[in-house]
Amino acid sequence: MLNFRNITVKDKAIFDRCKSVTNASEGSFTTLYIWDDYYRAKVAEDGDFFYYQFNVRERIPSYYFPLGHGDINAALDRLKEYCPSHGHIMAFRLVNDEQLEKLKVYNGAKFLVNEERDCEDYVYSSDQLISLAGKKLHAKRNHINFFLENYNYSYEEVTPEVAINECAPLMYELVAEKDHNFNPFELSAMKKFFENYSALGEKGAVIRVEGKIVAMSFGEELGPNMALIQLEQAREEYRGAYQMINRLFCEKAWNQYEYINREEDMGIEGLRHAKESYQPAFLVKKYTVIEVDE
Repeated sequence: MLNFRNITVKDKAIFDRCKSVTNASEGSFTTLYIWDDYYRAKVAEDGDFFYYQFNVRERIPSYYFPLGHGDINAALDRLKEYCPSHGHIMAFRLVNDEQLEKLKVYNGAKFLVNEERDCEDYVYSSDQLISLAGKKLHAKRNHINFFLENYNYSYEEVTPEVAINECAPLMYELVAEKDHNFNPFELSAMKKFFENYSALGEKGAVIRVEGKIVAMSFGEELGPNMALIQLEQAREEYRGAYQMINRLFCEKAWNQYEYINREEDMGIEGLRHAKESYQPAFLVKKYTVIEVDE
């Protein structure tokens, strides 16, 4: 029987051992871990598989697709046994296309499938994010040109000391000041990120103007041809700072990857507009999948 417990940063080692290559941002332990105040996650390890349980408010418990390299049907069997014995049906969240296909052939089970548009990841060509070529990205180039003409800047990779002592206080300040594009759990996610920065193994970069950080970005490798950008913030009074850190971080840190995943828009209108304006190559579709009686 599965034994679920609260998630800790130490679970990263188990997660990384069990995960497989995916285009979805949930292929990163950091993504799932820092949003724990929203997901209220619990995890379990059984044999070669890692289980992640969502306990989002006002919903029945649901699960991420089991992670592991063994018999996936046996792993699903464990969940199918666990769920009714704990008073709920078997349900999954943030299921991607590859995982959905495996559920469709699972021992004759029947599922209700709903697309989660707000949770779908935006994936871009790294070459396009670096070059910003084409008419549709003309406005991005204009912002960058303004930044280049008006600010004496420097770009640097983030050390753990800079992340904790400089980036974290600025991130908390910028998130707290938001009056749009705001997620109420964002501040707690940022705190969890920086309080565990070294253990999470992230890569980061900042742009400074006259020694002051005006933009920052953090990410990690998601797979052999894809990087994942998880956090990005800039001082809005510096026109072009967002566009500049986006471009430079992709160019300096991730140019060897074909694609850049910049996560979902959470259904926030302004964030959706910003992500769509960069002309994604494709979206990683996500689904809620609920078992139903035949």
